[in-house]
Amino acid sequence: MDFSLIGFGVSNRSVLKFIIEKKIGNVFVSENRALSDEDKRFFAEKGVGFEEFGNTKKALDADLIIYSPSMRPDDPLIREAVNEGRAIGEIEFAWRYVLKGSKIVAITGSNGKTTTVSLVDHILKTANVDHFTGGNIGTAASDRREEKISILEVSSFQLMGIKDFSADIGAILNISPNHLDWHLNLKEYVDAKMKLSKSRNFIYNYDSDLIPKVSGIKVSSSSGDVIVEERGFKIGQTYFPTSDIKLFGMHNVYNAAFASLISKLLGVPDEKIMDGLKTFSPLEHRQEVFAVLDGITYVNDSKSTTSESTLKALDNFKGSIVIICGRPKEKDYSKLAEGLRKKSKSVIIMGEIAPLIEPLIQGMNYSKVNSMKEAVFTAQKQAKIGDVILLSPAATSFDMFKDYQERGTTFKRIVLNGNVNA
Repeated sequence: MDFSLIGFGVSNRSVLKFIIEKKIGNVFVSENRALSDEDKRFFAEKGVGFEEFGNTKKALDADLIIYSPSMRPDDPLIREAVNEGRAIGEIEFAWRYVLKGSKIVAITGSNGKTTTVSLVDHILKTANVDHFTGGNIGTAASDRREEKISILEVSSFQLMGIKDFSADIGAILNISPNHLDWHLNLKEYVDAKMKLSKSRNFIYNYDSDLIPKVSGIKVSSSSGDVIVEERGFKIGQTYFPTSDIKLFGMHNVYNAAFASLISKLLGVPDEKIMDGLKTFSPLEHRQEVFAVLDGITYVNDSKSTTSESTLKALDNFKGSIVIICGRPKEKDYSKLAEGLRKKSKSVIIMGEIAPLIEPLIQGMNYSKVNSMKEAVFTAQKQAKIGDVILLSPAATSFDMFKDYQERGTTFKRIVLNGNVNA
């Protein structure tokens, strides 16, 4: 069988590794950018054909084409192949070839995916349950080998590339407007997420307005199969308090409830779930309180790339000096601006999002800056003992940084060095 890989990022590298390891066919790699000398030597050694500096019709000469998650299925190059069923995304490839014999858990949502997947992963480790964790979280689904359970974080981009994929447990944590710089409209984004509703066991947030009310297991603060409240959540007859959990905020009560229910469906006893919840440490760059210096608290929430996630951070850190920055992926920031007015002490803006936000926060105490160093310096000049300086960008990092990790790490380094010129 002949395979073609369009794009040679993390996911398709894992696809190539699997195809070569299992000897299931020939491979051609098509990459838009330059390929490294190391990659070319590897291709020569393994008999892999390739092209670089652009995707051409050569990439279509295959029985099955696996395209990068960044590529839309209606891209002119692959549109016809997608319609024919010859072009699919990596998650679909993994489902067909790699995940056989594994119970599949697929988790998506506009916010909280990585936290929830990491929490399930931690609970299963605490209970000594053998499993694989991957997908959008950093390790491709195609890296799974013999594990009997596969926990996958899946994005809307990845879900756009599926055809027959079906999970044993599918979960949608929430839906809010996101990635509208890539999706044609909000409906397409919601429809992509809702593909998980076909899962054998479907769990969804009944309180999320944009999730259609369909058949499934409902997580809700009022009328769900799983009831959440500020101090904990109830699954069946078991109440799980959150007082000893290091995660905070109502959104994390939902995340913990989802993770616990998924673990319970996988056969983990309640006491092991509680052990996992208690010993889980919050992830870096997600409402991470990393320093208290001279009476000022610093919070790194660089992972917040949407209005919705930044508004949740503002709920937990009311009256903050907030740094908003990055490349916008939403069209309307009026809801964010309203939240900033009500919940923040002041706002510091920079990057490509600044021209969109600035007209909406006129009359507020705000500053416009050109670098993270200047943002920290400006925030420190405004801060008094007891204040919180919160980096919660509400946008991607790609205008000034490689990714949200680099943005958050830069923020932390500048703060911890105690010198804005560092």
